[in-house]
Amino acid sequence: MKQIILMFPLMAIFLFAKAQDPHAEIQKQAEKFHKKMESAMKDMRDEMKQTSGQEAEPGNLVQEHQKLHNNTLQKEIEFRVNRKVDQLELSINGHSTIGNMEIELLTPNGNKMASIHMKNGNYASWSRVVNVKENHSEFTGNWKFTIKTENVTGEFTLRANGN
Repeated sequence: MKQIILMFPLMAIFLFAKAQDPHAEIQKQAEKFHKKMESAMKDMRDEMKQTSGQEAEPGNLVQEHQKLHNNTLQKEIEFRVNRKVDQLELSINGHSTIGNMEIELLTPNGNKMASIHMKNGNYASWSRVVNVKENHSEFTGNWKFTIKTENVTGEFTLRANGN
């Protein structure tokens, strides 16, 4: 009888420890999942900041590459440059095998910084480095790429990188 009485508390401790073990494992998995979700949400917030025109940190502000096959479109791509950006690297590259393509880059005050026209069989490339630090009033704010195509087969790449 003494053995049974002594065994009962040991079994209770063993069962209690076993019962706690799955709970701890579930909690560990839940924390791991929570960290992954936080990371994914941070990435989504950063993307939303970029597309909504909110303040973005220096780095890759825009990188758009699109292949077109007999497409007609009008598209605007906006990005925001803030005072944390000292230098802005901009580039437009593209070619039109068939059709017409026009790409413009507008500064925050609405001035055209670049205007590229590509017609049947043309290739165009433009790039510029802008010193934002020297002229914040002209270069900080919302920039805009406008793309207009008419029955185009070709491709284009737009980039804006802040340092």
